[in-house]
Amino acid sequence: MPTGAKHYRVYEANTAREWTEECRCTLGEDHDDEGNATSNYLGEDEAEDIWRSSGMDPDYDFRSGSTG
Repeated sequence: MPTGAKHYRVYEANTAREWTEECRCTLGEDHDDEGNATSNYLGEDEAEDIWRSSGMDPDYDFRSGSTG
């Protein structure tokens, strides 16, 4: 069975229930449960920091559940 480098599979990404497990599939990089790479995902804290540092500009509101 082919295996890839050790990485993490993310479940329920960008939600309060997000969790990960170690994975060694052939993708070889962190990904969500649908196989999409997660390297470009923002965590809730990161999205909040961006929004606040932009002066709470709606164009920079990447928080989950935001209407911007």
